[in-house]
Amino acid sequence: MEGRVEHGLARVLSKQDFDPDHFVSKQAENGEDQLLVMKQKIQILSDETAHALKHNVYKNYSQFIETAKEISILEGEMYQLSHILTEEKSLMSSMMEMSLVSDKAIVEQPKEQSQENPEEDTRKNLAFLLEKVEGCSSVTEVPGRHLIHNGDLAELDAESFTQIQKVHAFLLNDSLMIATWLPNRRGPVRYRFQGLYELDSLAIVNVRDAGPIKNAFKILMFPDAKMYQADGAKAKRHWLDILEETKKAKASRDKQKKEAAILLAEQQAHTPEEERKSFPIEDDSETIVAIETDCLNADWIQELPEDLDMCIAQRDFEGAVDLVEKVNEYLKDCPKVPVVKEFRSRIDNRIKQLTEGLMGELQVSPERSLRGGPRAARRAVTQLIRLGKSAQACDLFLKNRSAIIKYNIRQLKFEGATTLYIRRLCDVFFPCLSETGKEFTKAFQDHYGCMSAFVVWAKEELEMCVNTFNRHVFGGKSTLTVISECVQTARQHCDEQLCSIGFDVSFVFEDTITPELERVVQENRDQMIEGIKYRGNDDKWRKMNHLKEKECSRFLEEMMSVGLDFKPYVESKNLLSVGLDLKPYVESNCFVALTMNTAQFAKICMTMTRDLLTLHTLELSPLITDTITEVFKAQLLHFEDSLKSPDFKTEHKFILKNAKYILETLMKKVEEQFKTRSIGFPKQLMSISGKYKKLESISKSSAS
Repeated sequence: MEGRVEHGLARVLSKQDFDPDHFVSKQAENGEDQLLVMKQKIQILSDETAHALKHNVYKNYSQFIETAKEISILEGEMYQLSHILTEEKSLMSSMMEMSLVSDKAIVEQPKEQSQENPEEDTRKNLAFLLEKVEGCSSVTEVPGRHLIHNGDLAELDAESFTQIQKVHAFLLNDSLMIATWLPNRRGPVRYRFQGLYELDSLAIVNVRDAGPIKNAFKILMFPDAKMYQADGAKAKRHWLDILEETKKAKASRDKQKKEAAILLAEQQAHTPEEERKSFPIEDDSETIVAIETDCLNADWIQELPEDLDMCIAQRDFEGAVDLVEKVNEYLKDCPKVPVVKEFRSRIDNRIKQLTEGLMGELQVSPERSLRGGPRAARRAVTQLIRLGKSAQACDLFLKNRSAIIKYNIRQLKFEGATTLYIRRLCDVFFPCLSETGKEFTKAFQDHYGCMSAFVVWAKEELEMCVNTFNRHVFGGKSTLTVISECVQTARQHCDEQLCSIGFDVSFVFEDTITPELERVVQENRDQMIEGIKYRGNDDKWRKMNHLKEKECSRFLEEMMSVGLDFKPYVESKNLLSVGLDLKPYVESNCFVALTMNTAQFAKICMTMTRDLLTLHTLELSPLITDTITEVFKAQLLHFEDSLKSPDFKTEHKFILKNAKYILETLMKKVEEQFKTRSIGFPKQLMSISGKYKKLESISKSSAS
């Protein structure tokens, strides 16, 4: 109730025509207690708003992807080799210039050079330090960049103020590089590159010591805001001072460069072209810088880094990629001078942030909804492809779809019949796989190399689904009928959903379930043969008596449901009235002129044949034929044993009547099932249908 009141209060306070004076005077009418209660509610609302704002800010922070470990180690070793080669080259140059007369001059030369160029030592120091950081190859590529200060810091959680990790900060003359400590160091490499932030986009905020927070300060760097803790108060003060001084120095240099560029542009505008050709260009540093930065004087170029930051913050990924393509096209015609390289590195840093943001759209996290379809990911995939990241886009897109498929399958509950669950499983999995294939083809239609990745992914997903299928269908005590229905359902979905988009993976499905099907068919064959033997021992060769005509009709309906017509073997007045001569088969209103054993075998055989032919494939065809043949042979053996038995000498005619029904009538029904499914009728079964003459000869020999 209290939450509803606060929600209503927030609505009142957020109205455009809200009048605070009127609101306070209205609350004051109810006395001082009402004002205190309202003050408390407003304070709670203020705290909740601040917390929600803070949570939303941190929620959208981008995550960084670290470089592979072995590649980074190799990179560090290459830098070491480069450093050694540089030193060797310097030593060789010194040896070539050395002479007996100028020993003193050469010995003093490095000192003079270092005095004339004090940044040379810092650049060498930067190269030496960066050899200890893996994954920072792009940092050293900017000319004129050198190290100002470096030291260890501890990164703190902005909310709980607990230590997250130890980092090492490198303050450069134009940026701040953060590196994390390597837990398992190999060789001289001690840190791993985490991020490089331009000083223009940094804001340093002092954090007062309070409670557990001591010697801490915040660095606001778009789009992050991180808190660091120094080793002591002196180290903290030094970091704050040197960061501020370096920022001011960089701002001053940038201002001078811009003024020089503007001045040169004005001079060129007021000087005729002939005079500009006749007068040589003054070889001073400001003029050279102005010439180098001439191609970067356009207003949109100057504002581009900020525009990219804005697009990334507003998640306008399409606009950001448009700007990236525009600036890449523009920089192609610019000279490869240091200033352009520095600007290029600034743009590359934004491209990295943009890429990570797009990858974050495709990455699966607990707080992200998994109910979206593949079209929801197409936006991020398209932009990644435009940035030249088709491989990463392909990998993340497929991982995203895998997570969604697993989530949808987990939502299914196994309730009731197995066939119902398998139908739901197929309704979820195959349409999802088909839709993914369609969207993948649209997104990567010009990237044929990614198609193989989709085929491999689809095969793995299908195998995962089939494992679930096997666990529920073959793992329990499902009957052959249930198994055949489940397999038929899966095959239909596989053909309808996947073959319709030109992607046939039915062979993967068949190859995975074939071993289980072979086991099930063999087990059912053995069970049926054992059942035939068991029923044969109890067979007294008596006609079926259903006692009541109603029960007899129910029996006929039951047999008709499996495709067997037993009416010719039952007396029926209705059929006699229409002129059908059934006298050879009429016994009474409730008798059937066949045994119960024969009726049960016929019913089981028809059901088994239907189920086996539903499972039929070229690989299973020999096993299915052998199974039906063995079952008929078992029943034929029962007829032979009964005819040879002295207990049934008087029942030979009735035994032969049952045998004729099985070997001729029932066999024709089995043959019809083969023809209905366009499957050739096996020769083994044809040979069994001709065994009736053998039974007649056995009967004659036994009677004599």
